[in-house]
Amino acid sequence: MARFNTDIGRFDYPNSGLNRPEELGCFSLDINREFHDDTSQRKYFIKPSNYDNVSFDLTKGYEGMVKRDEFKDEQIDHLLKWINNHELGNMQTHFICRRGLLNRLMRTMYAKKDDWKFAVSLHKGTYYLCECPTDQSLAKIKHMMGEKDEEMCGWGYKFEQYLTASSADSDPSPDLQYNNCETFYTVVKATIGSHTLVYSGEVDAVSTDEPFGEHYVEFKTITHSAYKLRNWWTQSVLVGVPEIVCGLRDDAGIVTKLQTYTTQDLPTMASDIPAPWKPNVCFNFLDKLLDFIKSNVTIDDPRLVHLLEFSGRDATCNRLPRDSEYAFLHKCCSHLDT
Repeated sequence: MARFNTDIGRFDYPNSGLNRPEELGCFSLDINREFHDDTSQRKYFIKPSNYDNVSFDLTKGYEGMVKRDEFKDEQIDHLLKWINNHELGNMQTHFICRRGLLNRLMRTMYAKKDDWKFAVSLHKGTYYLCECPTDQSLAKIKHMMGEKDEEMCGWGYKFEQYLTASSADSDPSPDLQYNNCETFYTVVKATIGSHTLVYSGEVDAVSTDEPFGEHYVEFKTITHSAYKLRNWWTQSVLVGVPEIVCGLRDDAGIVTKLQTYTTQDLPTMASDIPAPWKPNVCFNFLDKLLDFIKSNVTIDDPRLVHLLEFSGRDATCNRLPRDSEYAFLHKCCSHLDT
């Protein structure tokens, strides 16, 4: 077993950060969570005329909502399908994964109560990272299955329906069927330190508004006293989303006001709160963890997995037997040479 020291002092030094992610392509998932190598689920942000006086009922149509199976582990299957379709199996990159894992890893130093676990396989010189459910994450999903909590988790998707349309010159249709299955993903390539990464990330909509020109935008709903700047920042910076549109809601799910935040300004806003987080620490932690993976995962075999785990103390790396229960590449990628 190899150990990775997570003392925060190790990571507090200057860092130039993540280079601006370059979009390689995109894909969509339909209401059945089926993969489509197209832009069919891409939405456009239709900006309301008045941010200070809106009335969006996020509970509208919840009874007929089509819900995603939160316990189904989709691993990195959809991203690998996209890579295979575009004949990028031998692309020059060090790491391939989903944005959600990188997001979680970058927050580690400021969220030590949040466990994580992921499998790593080295194949033809590229490290494939696949997040695995932890007991903590499964318990959280189970807790959210309570009727009220489950409904509140769905409010963000209804919020998107009030603000988006299928084209830039269409109107939003908040009466459409309510679901959290249809999604649109960007696939990007980025560099941190000496590491290149290719990863997918869900994005909410395209905005054509100034000052950024055409760009992706994230949507969030918040109460009067709660917002999660660190989580928003890591999620958005990883795929180059420059702004976040927030809906101010009450406990009954009614949004009355909108507010826009610029991603690059979020760390400065965080400096005013107790025990602020630092972007350089987030980037340096990820950079050094990727170094650690390269040093400890050295056998090139898609059927072999190293398991990395963190539960508040040092992270650990264990090599598992070949074809263990955590092996994932050969199960979903018949095109890989095994």
